[in-house]
Amino acid sequence: MSLPYTLLVLALDNGVGRTPAMGWNSWNTFRCEGLDEALIHEVADAMVSTGLRDAGYQYVNIDDCWMDKKRSGDGHIVVDPRRFPSGMAALGKYIHERRLKFGIYSCAGETTCEGLPGSYGHEREDAADYASWGVDYLKLD
Repeated sequence: MSLPYTLLVLALDNGVGRTPAMGWNSWNTFRCEGLDEALIHEVADAMVSTGLRDAGYQYVNIDDCWMDKKRSGDGHIVVDPRRFPSGMAALGKYIHERRLKFGIYSCAGETTCEGLPGSYGHEREDAADYASWGVDYLKLD
């Protein structure tokens, strides 16, 4: 005996979630070695020139090691100035100019896998900083 059922699905018709978040993430290939502004520029440009963007791969996600070893005196996350001398807002602008989306990583704990500052206790400051940089996607683990 089978019972009929009705499935009701409610969703916004805003385009979000129609596909998985497809793109590139720095961790598996680079971890911390070689991760810098020039690499991210190169990846963003390659995603466009190879047709990946037009195939639906939209995200350029920067994983661990983009942040400096210490937070600022007022608790804000600090970008590693050696790796990203132009800062994250400029990098986000570069990525967006290529019609790509900008993703960034943080840790829900006190430190990341590489021992750099995590978001624990600073969630509000970090969210505000990421928003001011134009971040579209946050990987938080």
